[in-house]
Amino acid sequence: MFYRVLIFAFFVTLLSCSGEERVWTEAELGWSEIISNKFDSTEALVYEGDTLLAGKEVLNFYKEQGFLPIWTSKNNLTTPGSTMLNLVDSSYDHGFLPEMFHAEQIHKNLDSSFADVEMLLSNAFYLFITHIQEGCIDSSDYSYVWKKDSIDFLIEDELNRVVSGEPVDSVIIGHAPVFWDYQQLQKGLARFLDTYQLDTNQFIIPSIKDDSAACYDKTKEVLMAHGFADSLDLQTDSIFIERLKAFQKINGLKDDAVVGKWTSRALEKSNMDRFYQAAVSLEKWRWKSAYPDRYIRVNIPEYSLYFYNGDTLKAKHRVIVGAYATQTPEFHATMRRMVTNPFWHVPYSISSTEILYAARRDTAYFGKKGYKLFKSGNQVDPTTVDWSKIKQWNFPYRVRQDGGSGNSLGRIKFLFPNPHSVFVHDTPTKRLFMNDVRAYSHGCVRLHQPFDLAKVMLETDQHEVVRDTLDSLIIRGTQQVLELNDPFDVFIEYISATGDSSSHIRFHPDVYGRDERYADSTFRKIVTNQ
Repeated sequence: MFYRVLIFAFFVTLLSCSGEERVWTEAELGWSEIISNKFDSTEALVYEGDTLLAGKEVLNFYKEQGFLPIWTSKNNLTTPGSTMLNLVDSSYDHGFLPEMFHAEQIHKNLDSSFADVEMLLSNAFYLFITHIQEGCIDSSDYSYVWKKDSIDFLIEDELNRVVSGEPVDSVIIGHAPVFWDYQQLQKGLARFLDTYQLDTNQFIIPSIKDDSAACYDKTKEVLMAHGFADSLDLQTDSIFIERLKAFQKINGLKDDAVVGKWTSRALEKSNMDRFYQAAVSLEKWRWKSAYPDRYIRVNIPEYSLYFYNGDTLKAKHRVIVGAYATQTPEFHATMRRMVTNPFWHVPYSISSTEILYAARRDTAYFGKKGYKLFKSGNQVDPTTVDWSKIKQWNFPYRVRQDGGSGNSLGRIKFLFPNPHSVFVHDTPTKRLFMNDVRAYSHGCVRLHQPFDLAKVMLETDQHEVVRDTLDSLIIRGTQQVLELNDPFDVFIEYISATGDSSSHIRFHPDVYGRDERYADSTFRKIVTNQ
């Protein structure tokens, strides 16, 4: 007991030095004695055979400060305790699961052991404040982890802020990422959860091509099951169409009321699936460092490119990304130059398959497409080649497409050297930009209205080539490399849920299934193992 009194005196002295002395009541000191009798000889917190992730650290904290309570009195929760429990119960709002913080055990012990509640809430605090700053998924193997070695603060200091009287929710949420995108997504998720229940209903939507009546009848049933419409809404066709369009919009799709492939897939997902998608997206924001002053972001599932200069969004463009079989990778590189009227040096993976197949059918294909054939640096007439003898595994040629309006790269390309040979470029196929899901390329990023981006980039770069000069180069068909005076960062990312400026969430199709894999290995596994 004498040892704990010394600890207590030291603890109060520390608080006094900061001018925020905390006076402990006799009741609190008595309650601390009860807690210490239960846990003083314990080395880790174990509940139902499960050692808590922060169990050892929590116990060390309590032993060092004499088991003085934070969250509980003998028979009740304190104000910080009530707030902490509310954070645990509503952790969905931040993309977490109450199961991560042993919510069920906390509620169970409210009827039997407030000493256990004290320890469980501190464990929740340790995990929550770390998760919200650093994330809770190991990106190498998708597992759920406590990233205690990644944080740049002492959790004990943050807990002492709560002891000193600061609101616990402010202390924890203060560690959340400050990215605008993160904040809008988090607010959008909280609003979504306030509006729709986290159902687990999953359905199969009949194909509209096979039976349109059955398709739309099932769509009505699904909208009602997910909470996007009620029975009265579905009695009037115009209101049903309105509800279907709203559903499409929130799922990142064209609101045309047509139940096509991607609308069907969105309808077949449960609201819990949508939550997991948002949770993974929030998690990815927690992995990020601050962006530089000038940069380009391409978000693959959103099919969008953003160009920022300082805090100002200078340009936003639609993009086309890689098809499922030729996915655009995620990476970070440096934008260094742009090229007007570029040649396209066709990648071997394309020339030895698609072009070889076309050449076997029609050697005039090269002329129609503006392709030139080279071998060992010398140009070869494709009509002189016996294409029946050329195989994919022994394709000896290099194929180049000259610049011009029909060039697959269009009239301009933007180069940021990277191991994936991916770049941003114009395209002659403009009609595809009208589609909502735009995954068609061989991996590179095709850009809508590329000259607008080029002009803004040149202006912010204070480049000698100005708008009129660029237009002249394009019109004349001149190939010219424009080196940037000040190269800047490019981030190719994959975040499938976003929030807009009104804090409304958008669930974009997880076109490559990457976020689904994160959800399967982390969030769904946690729920399954409970």
